[in-house]
Amino acid sequence: MLTINLNRCIQYAVKNGMDYKEFLTDIIDLCHKVQLAYNENLKELQRHGMLPLFDAGYIDIARQYLTIGVNGLVEAAEFMGIAIKDSPEYREFVQTILGLVEKKNKEYRTKEVMFNCEMIPAENVGVKHAKWDREDGYFVPRDCYNSYFYIVEDQSLTVLDKFRLHGKHYIEQEQYMQLLQVAAKEGCNYFTFNIPNTICNDCGHIDKRYLKECPKCHSKNVDYMTRIIGYLKRVSNFSQPRQEEAARRYYATMDK
Repeated sequence: MLTINLNRCIQYAVKNGMDYKEFLTDIIDLCHKVQLAYNENLKELQRHGMLPLFDAGYIDIARQYLTIGVNGLVEAAEFMGIAIKDSPEYREFVQTILGLVEKKNKEYRTKEVMFNCEMIPAENVGVKHAKWDREDGYFVPRDCYNSYFYIVEDQSLTVLDKFRLHGKHYIEQEQYMQLLQVAAKEGCNYFTFNIPNTICNDCGHIDKRYLKECPKCHSKNVDYMTRIIGYLKRVSNFSQPRQEEAARRYYATMDK
């Protein structure tokens, strides 16, 4: 995967009097060329017997996506003065940016090579992008760039707003089904129900709810686990900037 810092690219173009869409297209094109070169290196390694998982058939090099990752989309929109909400202006901005990537993905696709675009989790790089951009004098509204189409600490957005932008505290089975139906209706095919799990540091008890106290031993020495790219991880094991971002995150409750 190669990740494009959208916030930096768009700001660089605007500050230097360039059309940011043309500049970003050149960056995206370069990423595709680098990915093609990387893919050729994989083929060379395989020819020399250095990729046993490929040889064993676990991975098919012709069916492996070459990923163009993006980060800093929300921050780029904020720089452009666009409010992060379900509005025609923001939707058009998002569609324009991701459309540039999709266009190149189709252009470079062959029978042997496939590309995709991913809004990466950015557990570490989101922090690094913000740090590096701030050091270089760019507009940086937070210490960790968002990994979504919405601002994670924004309490004004409902679950339905997040589905619409692309996508709750613990909900009942019927509510899960309703949200799945909303996802289908809104065309949101990539989302998760991210419920913080409480883990007691004293007795080790794990609860599927977001609690301030262990329900087993009543200790208040608790930690939380949340989903990161497909697996649960302790928040205390996040990097410090990521822990600060995690503390700002807003989770919907039963009544909101």
